[in-house]
Amino acid sequence: MGIKNEGRKSSSKRTKKACIRSMTGFGKASAETPYGTVTAEIKTLNHKNLSVNCLPFDNFFLMEERLKDVFGNKIVRGKAVIRVILNPAGHKRSLKKVRINEEVVREYVAGTKKVQKRVAVKGEIRISDVLSLPGVIEQTSEKKEEKIWPHIKRAAEEALRDLMRYREKEGAKLSKELSGRLNKIDSRLKGIKKHEKESVKAYRDKLADRIVKATGKKTIDKINLEEEVALFARNCDIAEEICRLSSHIGAYRDVLKTATTDVGKKLDFIAQEMHREANTIGSKAGDYRISNAVIEIKSEIEKIREQGKNIE
Repeated sequence: MGIKNEGRKSSSKRTKKACIRSMTGFGKASAETPYGTVTAEIKTLNHKNLSVNCLPFDNFFLMEERLKDVFGNKIVRGKAVIRVILNPAGHKRSLKKVRINEEVVREYVAGTKKVQKRVAVKGEIRISDVLSLPGVIEQTSEKKEEKIWPHIKRAAEEALRDLMRYREKEGAKLSKELSGRLNKIDSRLKGIKKHEKESVKAYRDKLADRIVKATGKKTIDKINLEEEVALFARNCDIAEEICRLSSHIGAYRDVLKTATTDVGKKLDFIAQEMHREANTIGSKAGDYRISNAVIEIKSEIEKIREQGKNIE
């Protein structure tokens, strides 16, 4: 008994596996029924929240809520459209019952004979003529939704599984591409760190050269020079921004690997913070190489944000 309890306890502590899913996808499945082949199609698109629209056949609008329940909590974001089609070809049983309203037929026949008598028009009244008149043939559909629903549910559940496989496959592609863009940003950031140190030294050399040319003296006041260099370095200090941007990159990677809920929203928030730090680095940059690297970083961040909008 003790071993079984430990097994249950350990299984309860298992965490959900992280999975990146695309918000766009398509799923389709069919189920054979006594009334025909039921086909369920599900298409999902980008959307800020969850929106489900159902297109059931034969105006089965009462079925819409049931179809929404099939989704459960498997889809949390995106615009989903569910279409259900019934193809009755080759099946003898029908969901609809046909009834001929004899009272209406009698009214039509009696009225027709009166008109014939009044206007003196001869002619036979054929049953085919009567049956084509409005209200003669009635189609009843008592409990038809209850009869077909189990088959529709089966098709919809399989279509949903097909959709989830599609979304996960596309999500894996997105995750790989996003990781590649993060690597590019990381590479540019390392270049910025290198150029930051070089830019201070280059500024010192240029400033010293300008002082010599302006004063005509071969020796300069090193104290004043270092004060100017220190001021420049302080104004152009981007170490803190580089550290934060590097931290955001790490956080983005962590979400890609471990997050199980609100993945798209979390990634979008982190990308916004990355863009903010890149802007600050660009505004403080005292070296054209740093400015160029920032432009490339911001370009990659914009692509990341655009692609991230497609993640659930």
